[in-house]
Amino acid sequence: MFTDKRKKPLTASILTTLPLVAVLAASFNANAAENYKLRQSPLGSFGGDIATPADKPGFFGTASLTQLKIEGIKGADGAQLTQPSGVSSVLAGDLKSALAPLNPIRISVANGQVNLTQDQTQINIAGGYLTESKYADGRIALVANIPFIKQSRAVSLNYPSATFSPVSPPAPYPAAINADLQAKASAASSAATGDASGIGDTELSAVWIRHTDRLKVAAGVSVFVPTGKFSLASDTALRANPGFGDFYTIRPGVAFTYNLNPSHAHQDWDAGVTVAGRLAYGVNTRNKDTLYKSGDFVYSEAAIVKVAGDVAFGFNLSSTQQVTEDTYTGTATKAIIGRYRNMASGPFFSYKFPGQDMGINFQMNRNFSGRNAIDVTSYQLRLIKAF
Repeated sequence: MFTDKRKKPLTASILTTLPLVAVLAASFNANAAENYKLRQSPLGSFGGDIATPADKPGFFGTASLTQLKIEGIKGADGAQLTQPSGVSSVLAGDLKSALAPLNPIRISVANGQVNLTQDQTQINIAGGYLTESKYADGRIALVANIPFIKQSRAVSLNYPSATFSPVSPPAPYPAAINADLQAKASAASSAATGDASGIGDTELSAVWIRHTDRLKVAAGVSVFVPTGKFSLASDTALRANPGFGDFYTIRPGVAFTYNLNPSHAHQDWDAGVTVAGRLAYGVNTRNKDTLYKSGDFVYSEAAIVKVAGDVAFGFNLSSTQQVTEDTYTGTATKAIIGRYRNMASGPFFSYKFPGQDMGINFQMNRNFSGRNAIDVTSYQLRLIKAF
């Protein structure tokens, strides 16, 4: 007969081999593919301001309010992420003496389902200066973009009950093992559930901008610096965090806008139509907080907008694709996440205040075709003002 005195060591010896980890994702403005997110926004950013015919030298600023809903994580196959148990066959050593004729007893645990939702409110304050002087027929813009973030995250990691072969151990062991399995999954979920708020990671940019007739070209580089709060709950579970950790992201890129019909003749289909495109390449340094280095990524975006008087409306489409592998240099066991891929699209509407160097833009964006990536819907209101 088995007694309660043997139940505890059996349960502990089996379940300490299960790497029950809360899988997280989180901020809107950026990170590496670590934790299924990048410092590159998973959503497009073009709005009606791409139809602006010229930029006014001097100081300028923008303020945007974004409401986001993270609705889950997409795995490598594009379906909802599952978390491997790490155990497909385990020898139950504590049963050896009592059940010698039946050994080895094997314990199998199927993959667990990861459910994540996060509501996030984000205010971005950006300011900069566009030079009066020209350099190679273009002006230089210096910009700083600081996000203020409030997050509320809920995570649940759900595993099915363990199964046993070639036979199930007698009571009370199966019930005790499965109870401990669910308790560990619940503890991992709790470690990743919670609220956070504060300043996020700051983006600093230098951009060269040149106008030639219908075409505007902008080329430059952005650097994301770790100004946001970031804390580890444990080696394998992260809390909700406004920041992404102690690392930098360097992202050179080029963008253009092209006005199809500068005459704005109302009888022509292309009157007031502008198209835009953007291509950028992101490089991440190693995260000193986690020793994880996310791979490089390519970001591309396209948009089209129609201007009618002081009103503009359009549509954007964006894609982010990781092109090199993640790496990890720590001594702890840590899974390397597969390459990140995400696309997004959505409409936008803009209004320019008559007689003012000021406009407002509203847009909605939705992720699709994600792989190893968070799944986000966003609504953003952006105010643009030249001084």
